[in-house]
Amino acid sequence: MASVKQNLAYSTLLTMSTYLVPLIVFPYISRTLGVGGIGIVDTIDNMIDYCILFSMMGLTSVGVREIAKNKDNPEALSQTFTDLFALNLCSTAFIALAFVLIVALSPTLQGYGMLVPIGILKLTANLFWIEWFYTGLEEFRYITLRSIILRTIFVLAVFLLVHCETDITVYYTLFTGITVGNAVCNWYHKRSYLHWNLRRANIKRYLKPFFMLGIFAMLSAIYFKLSLPVLSFITNNQEAGNYATATRVYQVVIALISTLTAVMIPRMSVLMKENKIDKVRKYTDMAFKLLFLFSFPIICFVELFSPDIIRLFAGTGFEGAIMPMRIIMLQLIVIGAEKIIVLQLLIPLRKDITIVKAGFAGVIVWTLLTILLVPKFSSMGTAIVWVAAETTVLIIATIETNRSLEICFPFRQLFLSVGFAIPYLLIGWLVLMITHQPVIRILLCIPLFVTYASVLETKVYQTGIIKAIFNVIFKTSDHA
Repeated sequence: MASVKQNLAYSTLLTMSTYLVPLIVFPYISRTLGVGGIGIVDTIDNMIDYCILFSMMGLTSVGVREIAKNKDNPEALSQTFTDLFALNLCSTAFIALAFVLIVALSPTLQGYGMLVPIGILKLTANLFWIEWFYTGLEEFRYITLRSIILRTIFVLAVFLLVHCETDITVYYTLFTGITVGNAVCNWYHKRSYLHWNLRRANIKRYLKPFFMLGIFAMLSAIYFKLSLPVLSFITNNQEAGNYATATRVYQVVIALISTLTAVMIPRMSVLMKENKIDKVRKYTDMAFKLLFLFSFPIICFVELFSPDIIRLFAGTGFEGAIMPMRIIMLQLIVIGAEKIIVLQLLIPLRKDITIVKAGFAGVIVWTLLTILLVPKFSSMGTAIVWVAAETTVLIIATIETNRSLEICFPFRQLFLSVGFAIPYLLIGWLVLMITHQPVIRILLCIPLFVTYASVLETKVYQTGIIKAIFNVIFKTSDHA
């Protein structure tokens, strides 16, 4: 079994590839489709993602947890997969039928044309993606290689096939193709691990955690998935396009933070089962160190260079995305910490009710502040509301973790990391003074930030992630 550091290295490489795709594709797509086209695609895709959220409910968290617990028992593994997949099959079929009915009754949705059936294809393919299965098995090498290959194909296809504003359908087809490709590969590859039979499925034993954690997932997604349609309804598509642009950059960044929890959840589930609390604390400390190591340079970079990023990333006409981007990026620490505490600690502890309560509290804050701030501050108000809602969830989750495991939020490490981040601001300020060319600024700043972050990792945080990445690249071993 690969070490945690090796898994983190693979996931970090995967996330780096995640950075490259929007950096390469979005500047081209934003100029080709325009702000209106981006708004249309993101609006329909957010609807489909919400359908996926309803169809998956808490399957991702439950699936990773249960697969990790049973991966050393082939018979139990096959039965667990059968039960979970059958449950997901029922929920996906129900949601797909409900969405088709809504489309049939909604002239507005019918106006999106072929984007709707393409979205339904994405919803269906997601059923067979079964990424939770491979995450539970800790097959991060396979996940990384497969994803990089499919993303490379997507990038090439976009430049070859998308040429004008009318190619919205072509672009969304290619975007959906990533989900379809992942589903085909994963479904074929699973034969190496299990034998399953739907006739033996027993979905009852996972119904409660499936729905409980699903409620939390839906509540959490409201802050992001529902914010865009609400903003579009209250204001206009222009503001929705600005907000979508700001969050698109954030999505790339948060993927790096999600790497931490994706790697840790299966290992934590096993450690909780074996009651090895000392190791749980060790890996939690490592996760927070990695969070601070990655988050602070990104936050400083975006706060300083957001006008340049928007200009290069989206082109002219998206200046309204600058302030929302700056606000949203501030919550990298908040959401990163929330993911560590909720996904890495509370879910393995089976604190499902507490998690749901935290989700409801976040939604209440989101609803009240949306009414108060969005009509007046538009996309900037939506960004503020999102940060406030996620902070509420983090506070409640932290209190429960302290009560159950006596693991406190690492405020001391946070304050030290703030101090260590000051040189990032000084470096960025000097670069801003040296040149006014956006490309040169970014090309100068990135290697300087990476160099300083490497020094911090080696001398201060000492997580071993850099060494692990080099070991993975050059196919050497470094077991934790």
